[in-house]
Formats: sequence, structure tokens, C-alpha cells
Amino acid sequence: AVVSTQSGHYGRGLNRIAAFALAVLNLKEEDAFWAVVAISVILPQHYYTQTMVGAQTDQRVLNDIMSDKYPKIMSHFNQFNIDLSLITFNWFLTLYVDNTNTELVLAFWDSFLYEGDKMLFRFALSIFRLHHDALLETKDGIDVYNFCRQIGESPLCTPENVKRIAFAELNPFPMKRVRERREFHYKKVLGELNMLEQMRESYIAEKRQSALEYDSD
Repeated sequence: AVVSTQSGHYGRGLNRIAAFALAVLNLKEEDAFWAVVAISVILPQHYYTQTMVGAQTDQRVLNDIMSDKYPKIMSHFNQFNIDLSLITFNWFLTLYVDNTNTELVLAFWDSFLYEGDKMLFRFALSIFRLHHDALLETKDGIDVYNFCRQIGESPLCTPENVKRIAFAELNPFPMKRVRERREFHYKKVLGELNMLEQMRESYIAEKRQSALEYDSD
């Protein structure tokens, strides 16, 4: 198992990344380790912590950007109560190793290591853009999820097609907007997690109190 350099916690996405580095890139174990370290440094903080607050934040940022860039797709998704993160969370967490073709993963890694974490968003948006019309033809939520399960492996998802959209059609793509949305959503996610923790602690305290009262009877 791979341990996150960000927190020391086990990172389930990092296992897939390390396996790709070893099996596909044919890196030696030490080189694969340092590749994982480099990736952890490039990604925002708290991506592979126990709560994965950084990864959760980026999913909400992507949702915002999708609404800005492709409102028809998001309106269609909202009609069926589609949770976008169920489609894209593993893309971000595994750097596109999951559910995309090998050539596209290699193209993403090249761009990611050179351009930085903005490529997480650019590639996701490009994949959806390539399938814009097909997505709008889906009939219900199950149809959407079934279609998206294979979307990263479709014949349209060539490195050339995705990079053409990522580096040309998506512009302007200001990182200032991404940073602002990250800051906004990070605070919200952290607040929600703290609230859940308080509820958990309150529940445990109530259970303990009930047990004490039962024993005293």
C-alpha cells in the first residue's frame, strides 16, 4: 500500500498511480516512489488525507466550472439528479489512470507534470466537451452513468482531441477563478466535516450517558 506524503495516511488513489508508474511506465521502484512524491507536491494539500478534503473541494470547483462552460450538460445532469463527482472523482484521485485509455493517461501526465494541477480540470472539461451531444441524448440517470463509465475510453478520447480542446477551445481559463472557488469550497467542505464530527461526538456522548443511566437502574 502507498502512504500519502501529504499526511501519512493511506492514499487509495496513490496505489493506482504507483501501479501505473511501475507496470506501464516501467519505472524502477525507487523512481516510481519519487514520481508519487512529485505528484503529491503538485496537487493541492489534503488530497490524500483521511477526509480527502482537498479532493472533495476540487469536485465542487469542477461542478462550478462545468456550469460556466457547459450549462446544457449540467442542466441535463441536474434533471436526473446526477452527482458529477461520481463520474469524475476517480479521474482526479488517480490522475486519470481509472477509466481512461493509456494514451490519454500518458498525455495527461505529461501535461500535469509540466503545467500543474489546472490540467485536472482542463482534461475533464475536454472529455465532456467531446461527448456534449451524446450526453444530451441520454434518457435518464442510469443511462448517464452507464455512458460515463466508459466515456474516457471512447474512440473520441484521443490525446490529440482532448489536448486541442484543453489548450485552445477552453481558453480563457483563468487560474484566479479556480483559486477563488477552491478557497470558497474548501471552507465549506471543512465546515461540513467539522459539523459531522461534532454530531458524531454528540451521538457517542449520548450513547454513553444512556448506558450509564441504564446501569444505574
